[in-house]
Parts: sequence; structure tokens; C-alpha cells
Amino acid sequence: MAAGILSEPGTKFGPCEHACHHSDCAETRQMAASVCRICKEPIGYGRCFYRDYQVGADPRVKLYVHSACLEDEIAAQRRTDVDRHVPVTQ
Repeated sequence: MAAGILSEPGTKFGPCEHACHHSDCAETRQMAASVCRICKEPIGYGRCFYRDYQVGADPRVKLYVHSACLEDEIAAQRRTDVDRHVPVTQ
């Protein structure tokens, strides 16, 4: 899956610079304000992120995670698995 990135407000592909009534702008601002499950910081603008699918979570609720945070989490889990001699599957 490719990571997404939100453009800054007021830029060519970003939301309007100032408050508006566009549904796309509102959704982009909401995505940027959502909090990464791992680092607890806002997803923000100009940072790569993924849609985060949590087991058992309501599929109507959109969750996001910074790509760097998730990739670090996966790498740490793989190191733990290797240390415990758990076979790593691709």
C-alpha cells in the first residue's frame, strides 16, 4: 500500500487557506488533525501516512498512522520475533 500525504492549506493540492464550506477541505483538515495511534501526534500536513485498520474497530471510523511510525513498529516487532526465534513470514 502506498502512503498518502496531505498538502498544506493554500497550496495547489491542499485545502483552502481559510475556513470554507468545501467538503473535501473539511475532510482534509479532519485527516490532518487526527492523531497517530503510535506517537499520539497529529497526522499533519507534508508527512506520509497510512490508513490504520485496527482489528475490531468500527470500519466507518477512519484512523490514520504516520508511515514512519508504523514502519518502525513493524521493524521492532520483526526484531523481537527474531530474538525469540519466531519464524518471520513475508
